[in-house]
This record gives sequence, C-alpha cells and structure tokens, in this order.
Amino acid sequence: MRIAIAQLNVKAGDIDTNLVSMKMMIDQAKHQGADLIVFPEMTVGGYLISDRYLQKEFVQSLLSANEIIKSWSNDIGIIWGNLYVFEGGKANRDGRFNRFNAAYFAYDQQWVEHENLLMPGIYLKHCLPDYRFFDDSRFFKSGLELSTELNLPKEDLISPFVFKRENKSLKIGMEVCEDLWSKDYQIDPTFIYAKHGVDVIINISSSPWTLNKEQSRIKRIQEHQAKLDEKMVKILYVNACGMQNTGKNVLLFDGDSTLYDEAGEIQIEANDAFTQELLVFKLTDRITVPKTENKLLKGLLTAIKEFDKQILGGQLPWIIGMSGGIDSSLNTVLLVKALGAKRVIGYNMASRYNSDQTKNIAKNLAESLGIEYHEGSIEALTKATNDTLSTYQIDPKEEGLPYENIQARLRGHLLSSFAAYKGGVVCNNGNKVEVALGYATLYGDTIGALSILGDLTKVQIFELCKAVNATYDEDLIDPCLIGELKNGLYTFGLVPSAELKANQVDPMKWGYHDWLVQYLMEYPSHHPLAWLKAYQDGSWKKLPIHDTMVAYGLDKSKAFAEDMIWFMKAWQKAIFKRIQFPPIITISRGSFGFDYRESQLPYLEQSDIKEILDSLLGK
Repeated sequence: MRIAIAQLNVKAGDIDTNLVSMKMMIDQAKHQGADLIVFPEMTVGGYLISDRYLQKEFVQSLLSANEIIKSWSNDIGIIWGNLYVFEGGKANRDGRFNRFNAAYFAYDQQWVEHENLLMPGIYLKHCLPDYRFFDDSRFFKSGLELSTELNLPKEDLISPFVFKRENKSLKIGMEVCEDLWSKDYQIDPTFIYAKHGVDVIINISSSPWTLNKEQSRIKRIQEHQAKLDEKMVKILYVNACGMQNTGKNVLLFDGDSTLYDEAGEIQIEANDAFTQELLVFKLTDRITVPKTENKLLKGLLTAIKEFDKQILGGQLPWIIGMSGGIDSSLNTVLLVKALGAKRVIGYNMASRYNSDQTKNIAKNLAESLGIEYHEGSIEALTKATNDTLSTYQIDPKEEGLPYENIQARLRGHLLSSFAAYKGGVVCNNGNKVEVALGYATLYGDTIGALSILGDLTKVQIFELCKAVNATYDEDLIDPCLIGELKNGLYTFGLVPSAELKANQVDPMKWGYHDWLVQYLMEYPSHHPLAWLKAYQDGSWKKLPIHDTMVAYGLDKSKAFAEDMIWFMKAWQKAIFKRIQFPPIITISRGSFGFDYRESQLPYLEQSDIKEILDSLLGK
C-alpha cells in the first residue's frame, strides 16, 4: 500500500486556503498512485486559533469542510485533522457545546470503520496538553472523558481503523499529536494499539518546533520501543509546517514528518526545513533526506516570511533602527535575507555618545546589503525635549537614567514616525536577556510589530551571527561585535553598549545571565529559590556554567548574592515592560508572552529567599 505524507503549511483561521491546498495535494497523491494520504492535526482551520474554537459560526464552517473533503476521497483514503462536535451527552466544562480535537478518516466518500465499529471515521485526541502555550482542555474534551460519560471501557475509543482498498488491507492505529507523548497521562494509546497488533500507528500533529525538538521526539519513540520491545510497530508522524501564532508568540512548525520502524529508528522522512512537501512511499521503503544545516537560521527566516505574508500582507516596508550593535545588525541581515533588500529601510539615529565605529558598522552593513539607509542626529530633539520639560517645572539634566531614557524613547518615536510616513512597520531589536532584565526603554526600544530575537540570549546570538557569516560566506556581521569565549568569559572587539552615556557598557554578565534566564524559563521552569538552594548546597559546582561563574568571581558567596539581588530586582521590575512587548518568535521551551506566563509578583520579599541571601551576605 502506498501512503502519501501531506506535510502542509496550515494557515491558521484560513479555511478556504487550507482546503485549496488539501485538494491540490490529494490530486497529486492520486496521480502518484497513493492509496492513502495523511494530513496534519487541525488541517482545516489551524491549531493555534484560540477562542475561535468557541465561536459557533466559525465552528460550523470547520465542520462543513468535512463533507467537502470526504467527497474528494474517491479512489484514495484521506486522513485529516479537524474539530469534532459531539451532539448529546454532557455539556462541555464551559457550558458550551462538546468540542473535540479529532482525526477524520474517509475513503470512497464513506467513513472508514473502526475494528469495533464505534464512531466510524472519527478518532478523538485522548491526551490534552495544558503546559506552556498549549491550552487544549480549555477548548476540548478528551476521548477519555467521552468514554467515561458514555460508560464505555476506556480503550473502546482507541480501536484501530481497518482500511481496505481493492486487494489491500491496513490496520491503522490513529493518534493526534500529544497521544504519542503520553508518558504522564492516564492512558497510552501507543501501547493499546500495539496490543491490538496494528500494522502502523499514524500520528497527525501540529507540533511547534523548538531547539532540539527532534531529539526529544526520537527519545520518546525509543522509550515506546523499550517498553514494547517485540510488540513495537511502525509509527508514522505527520506534522504541519510554516507558522502559526498565539497573539504574543509566533510559533514555527518544521514538518520533519517521519516514519519510525519497529526498532524506533528513522525509516522515512520528509524535509525538516519548515516547507510544504508531498512524499509518497511504501511501508517497506527507506527514504532519508539531508537535515537542515542551520535550523535556527532557517526557522527565523521562515517566521519572518510567514508573519510578513500572513499578518501584514507581504508588501509593507520594514523599518529598522541600525545602531551598529550586534542585535540590530543581525536583525537587518535576517530581514533582508527573508524579504529582500527593497523591503527594508535602515535608520541610524545618533547622539553625541554614538561612536564613529558603530556608525560606520551600520553604514557599511547597509551598503553591503543594498538597502535604503539614512543617518541623522537626535541631539536637537533631545534638547527640545529638555527645554519642554523645563516649562513643566522640571529641572532636566544631561546625564542620568531619565536623560538616557529620553534618547531611547526619541528613537522609538522617530522609528514610529518613519514607519507612518513610509507606510511600514518597525522591527524590534531586543534580545531575551534584555527583555528579561528590563534593559529596554518602554515605548523606545520596546516598540515594533515583531521581535525576531526576543527568545534568543546574547550567547545564542553570537553563535547565530557566526552561522550567518559562514552561510553567506561574508562577514556581514562585523566580527568585532561577536563575543568569543575565553577562560569562561566573553571577550569583544567592541563591548556591547547602548551608547546613551560616556563609556557605557551593558551591565549583564554575558554567559552567566544568559544561562540563568534560560534556567528560570525553560519548561519546566525553576523558581529563583531553586537556584539559591543549588548555590547554597554546592551543586552548582557540577554544572557547565561553573567556569563562567568563577571567572566573574561568583564563587564568592557575597558577590553571588549581590548579583542575584540585582538580577531579581531587574527581573521583577521589568514585568510591565514584557507584557507590552511585541510578538516574539519562539524558539525555546520558554518564551515570554503566552508561553512563559507570569504575573507581577515579588521575589525578594519571600522569606525563604531573604534567609538564604542574608546567609550568603554574611548577615
């Protein structure tokens, strides 16, 4: 039997576009002699559509699409993901109609039967994730819940499909995404299907990509293999590609659809390059493809392209402040490589504190990329602001944090004005450590339509810049900006600085604070108390970050405590800024926004934290 992987670029909320894409791939699969075509989870409307799942009119549009797709199933089996509404039974937890995340299966314009003849053509997702930005149980009931309501044995709704075509037959176990990641759930569909002796388990997914996600997935497959041993069966994982968003987080889908054999090894794989693909194969084939060389770079370029096209219409100019620093330099390169030089306009807005070196770096980069570029000074605006403040009985000074913030806020004002007159949008240049610690001026360098680097630490940015220069065989990012790790510390040709006062350098301990931000945010995230206890009991000495901490003198308890107090104060005070930050491209397992959710809560006031800090300070 020939199976087609339909690795579709699913457009969230765009039913018509998704149906057109599905029909095209179905026709292609028929032409290539496929017996069965498999689409991802929530193919019709997208997975990340939030409260649209609660809108009856939109739900009806989703459901109406099922009959259309079923009508296309002459001479080919079709598996796809969509919403299912169960008529009858108890109301959903929110009092609304019963909604399920489901897989549908049709052939020859009929619903394919389960082995036990229950619910023909439908499989209901059993494991509903509620961590990070996943919020399935807010919108859906699980198959397990329905089994309980109907007084059915819990395995009855995990019955294999029996797909018969001409003289061929295939016994298929169906799963939806999280069902494969069932380690901590009440039920394990993979184990149940293996017990039924299926020929293959098909898992349809809309699984967002994060760094090293593929390693996590193969680890889970191998855990199943170790548990099932000789009962292990082939698992076909079919994932979406492209971009969807939660409003605050821009999520990437890499595809990487894969058939795993009975030993838990990769047997067949589609591309992992975030791009659409139709791949037809037999279960006895072996097809592997080269992996994307730099997946982070490819992912960010994809996110920019898709966000620009889906959200902004793909025509607006992108306005970027080019300071000559590493973050703005990298963002400029990414925008140009994603959208083309004609779509990007750079502006250098210098004050008296901006060095000729950084101004030249910005200008040279703009010339290398061939973008429109403008230079100017904010000195007159800064003076005018101070003069205006004087009329309000304020005695402004040309030094100190208020003066620094005036400069940063004026740059945000100018960028917004440039965007207004050019009919474009502003790119945000902040990185994850700056966002975490509030090292950004509200309505200044916090503005923008999209934060490209808001989920990357400075250390990750160093490595990405090296990859960019290697990929394009040119030092687009000036090497003097890229930190090099030597004896636990990062050294620079040009030390990172906001250039808002004389001799200013960034206050972060690069390498260590980067690590600490990730430690506190990566799912499952840690409370600062956990890190204080790790320092107190000495277990920090076994961590890879040990050498960097020693290099910064943080092996001394007083220095460590003082740094933690500064860090936590900065983290705590910055929450109101983060709440107002632009949408962030998410590449980690803990991104600010709707992924890592936080309230404006204190840390330092907590008694057990105070106790440890006092002890480390020698009080």
